[in-house]
Amino acid sequence: MRLLSIKEHPNGLKVVVASKLCGRQVEVTHKPDILEGAALEVSEAGVIFRLQANSAVLYFLPETQQGGSNDGKNNAEVWLEWEASQLQPVLVPYLLSVAGGREDKELRAALQTLLATLTTSHPLNTKEVNAATVVLFCSLVPLLSETVSATLLQEQPNLLAYLTTLKEVPSFKECVASWWNGGTSTLKNWVGCTTPPPCSSHSTLALLKGSPPATPARAAPPNPADQSKPVRATVSPEAVKEAEHWWQQPSKVCPAPRNRSAPILPVDGESNILVTAALPYVNNVPHLGNIIGCVLSSDCFARFCRLRGDNILFVSGTDEYGTATETKAIAEGLTPKQICDKYNAIHSDVYRWFNISFDYFGRTTTEQQTQIAQDIFNKLDGNKYICQESVEQLFCAKCQRFLADRFVEGTCPHPGCGYEDARGDQCDACGKLINAMELVQPRCKLCSSTPEVRSSSHLFLDLPSIEPKLKTWLPSSAPQWTSNAQVICDSWIKDGLKQRCITRDLKWGTPVPKDNFREKVFYVWFDAPIGYISMTACYTDQWQQWWFNPGQVKYYQFMAKDNVPFHSVVFPSTLLGTGQNWTKVTHLVATEYLNYEDTKFSKSRGIGVFGDQAASTGIPSDVWRFYLLYLRPEAQDTSFSWVDLQTKNNSELLNNLGNFVHRALTFVFKFFGGAIPAVCPSNQDFEVMAAINKELRQYTSSLACNHQRDGLRAVLSIARIGNQYIQDQEPFKLVKPNRPLEDRERGATVTAIAANIVALVAIVLEPYMPETSGRIKDLLGNPPQLRCLPQAFTQFLASGHVIKEPQPLITQLDTELIEKLSKQFGGETKAPTKKEVNPAEVAQLQAQIEAQGNKVRQMKAGGTASKAEVAAEVAILISLKGQLATAQGIEPTPAGDKDKKKSKKGGGGGKENIKQSPATATAQPPSSTPVDEAEVSRLQALITQQGDKVRALKTSGASKEAVGPEVAILLDLKQQLAAAQGIDPAILSGKDKKKKKRDGNVGCSCAL
Repeated sequence: MRLLSIKEHPNGLKVVVASKLCGRQVEVTHKPDILEGAALEVSEAGVIFRLQANSAVLYFLPETQQGGSNDGKNNAEVWLEWEASQLQPVLVPYLLSVAGGREDKELRAALQTLLATLTTSHPLNTKEVNAATVVLFCSLVPLLSETVSATLLQEQPNLLAYLTTLKEVPSFKECVASWWNGGTSTLKNWVGCTTPPPCSSHSTLALLKGSPPATPARAAPPNPADQSKPVRATVSPEAVKEAEHWWQQPSKVCPAPRNRSAPILPVDGESNILVTAALPYVNNVPHLGNIIGCVLSSDCFARFCRLRGDNILFVSGTDEYGTATETKAIAEGLTPKQICDKYNAIHSDVYRWFNISFDYFGRTTTEQQTQIAQDIFNKLDGNKYICQESVEQLFCAKCQRFLADRFVEGTCPHPGCGYEDARGDQCDACGKLINAMELVQPRCKLCSSTPEVRSSSHLFLDLPSIEPKLKTWLPSSAPQWTSNAQVICDSWIKDGLKQRCITRDLKWGTPVPKDNFREKVFYVWFDAPIGYISMTACYTDQWQQWWFNPGQVKYYQFMAKDNVPFHSVVFPSTLLGTGQNWTKVTHLVATEYLNYEDTKFSKSRGIGVFGDQAASTGIPSDVWRFYLLYLRPEAQDTSFSWVDLQTKNNSELLNNLGNFVHRALTFVFKFFGGAIPAVCPSNQDFEVMAAINKELRQYTSSLACNHQRDGLRAVLSIARIGNQYIQDQEPFKLVKPNRPLEDRERGATVTAIAANIVALVAIVLEPYMPETSGRIKDLLGNPPQLRCLPQAFTQFLASGHVIKEPQPLITQLDTELIEKLSKQFGGETKAPTKKEVNPAEVAQLQAQIEAQGNKVRQMKAGGTASKAEVAAEVAILISLKGQLATAQGIEPTPAGDKDKKKSKKGGGGGKENIKQSPATATAQPPSSTPVDEAEVSRLQALITQQGDKVRALKTSGASKEAVGPEVAILLDLKQQLAAAQGIDPAILSGKDKKKKKRDGNVGCSCAL
């Protein structure tokens, strides 16, 4: 056996001490990039696999070393789980801060709580040495190496005495002295090489025990004595009896595979499911966040439905009409049609590489789209749900066209910016939204001439008139939606719906079939959702069987949260307004956002992995699928991390799942010539099967509800149970020729059952990793019973069934590759270049500011102008001052910073009086940026919800550790709301700080 370890790492010491206690020898090899600090290489029957440190300790100190009872072993395992999922995520970062010379006080406080839990819950008996003793000692003894950290232990005298006593036990003392030269850990030698462990929500040990424990940062750690026992200990006698029944009834457990033939149409009396993924814009390449947000999530569910035997149609395609396409075409010197052809092919290639199993992937630029969209519009118009209004827009006389927002450029009107190439919808420099009419010195993007303001008549969907129908329909559908979709929809409905413009002055789009509007096209968000229908029509001319059949079809829509308003309100209202019996969404499944290393994906800045780049990394598509689904942002935003990808691949896939499959099948091939041996299960085997059935039920219910992360954890739990089963039973020893017949028969039974667990893993893995699932099934000979989801674990592979020679499934991701990819996709930060000062421009702006200032003063002095009129002129004045600051090469001071300086001056806290530039001397009024009412309403709803949660916690007398993080979430939501309302969040922060100082609270506080 070989121990691979970072030099002096405590996890390596765990293995050394455990091997010493059981009299085994290990060869130590220092490996600076080994995951989690240390791993033990073990060879069984010619198969080499790795055990992480805690698993290696249990390997060396099994039941016979744990006091001889299952209770003793289970208690040790619970403490090992607590150490891995609760202690390590706090302890390692804390030691890192100590080694760096700046102790993190928050981590210290969290660690104090954990040590207090340990002291009050663990017996701390130095006379009973078991796996938990070894693991806890080796983790905590480095605290004694530094004066700062040692004081922590002085606050827990019982724990300090426990560690110092163990340190003098001969076996411990010898190992510590050899591992750390001089007997004391030198933190700087190892802690800097260590990646902080993932939070407990990612703990793989927790998978076997059910739901993961709370993270230390959000709640006090649980008492291990109160945690559930390992899964085998939780199964009831009834579950064991049921497992025995199902094992003996394979023909009843495995349904017959469903034959799928095109076209797929609804069938009376069957489960008919229509699945659509939100249509990606054709003008760009999808990044990982786009892929998990709708396409991959919907594919996982579609594959599960097929596995379950549902009659399912899975449709999506590219959204190809609108301003974005025309803009992209101009940028690339192509026609809109050429752009659509180019990017539709790119999207198709990306999804094909990710193994997205569409039944049909289409596009919106089809005759079917035009016909169906126009027909829906005509029915709305005939039912008096279309109205007409005049809208002021910028018009280019030279191009003879009204200019959509993205066809206008000019100087950003926001104070302190003055960026000269801002778009008509958003400024790339300051990131703020813009109304094209507010641009300073606007120009046509196509010809650079100055546009003029003209009125243009447009058509609006009369949502207020349809609203009663929508409110009647929603209770039958919305309860099945994800919670974020319900909140967003409610925020739109709350204050009453507004009329919504559905036409645009563009050339590229579905033509409006109405006199006086035939030169216009439909707005993309009226047109695009109809693409689901038209793409089904492209798939089959019997499309009405899906779309006019609400009684027999369940309709699942998948999207990211930003698309929810159009799918929950606008599209259903459109269908309701026609008066026809359309199939409308029954399950709206929305995700939050996936970020990239805590920042946003950006193609222009080279930040993040995009779909067409994933293949070039050399990482298989199945690994990408696995990790994205593992991170799927179901309840909150999540972040892609290269280090975490490496960790999950090497621990969850390679060491757990891949290791189990390879070991189990190798035993069949090596000891039984590749044929499944005869099997005679005992009660302990049926206990294992009952535990597997529990995970299988969790898997099925999780995926049925689109809790795809929980479903994946159930898959990993089944593999972990299989690994534990092999490790406990040791069939490779039982089958040796010199063992008694009874032992050899027992070894054959364990081997056969393990191979059947592999068969189940192959089935349930298919929605997540279809290629890997297919490879496992191929090794097993592709029996038809592996094509369907079983009711329970059974004998999928009968005695005598022949398998192929197993091959490794998963490849390790090494640190060198991960560092290379992290750098490659990390983007480059370019230093901003200062604009040269133009004296003439400065003089002109100063004159304009003087004139505008006089105008504002006269309006205020006259007393006849309204507040709104004065505010508008003040906004112009501030914009001019911001432009002056930029022209002078001065970085304008944000309003929040000015308030801080003013506060310092008044309170005596500042060291000097900093004079502000003229461009920033006037207080800024609220931003004139158009407010996104949907986003404001959504955030207000979330704030109300979070505020209720905080109040409930305070009322219940919860600890500060429990309340603080929830208050932090509330404050963050308020910051987001301030930004959405055009208020500088720094002002809000300042108010919160003042309130905290006034209230004298140690923890966070806010007005609820």
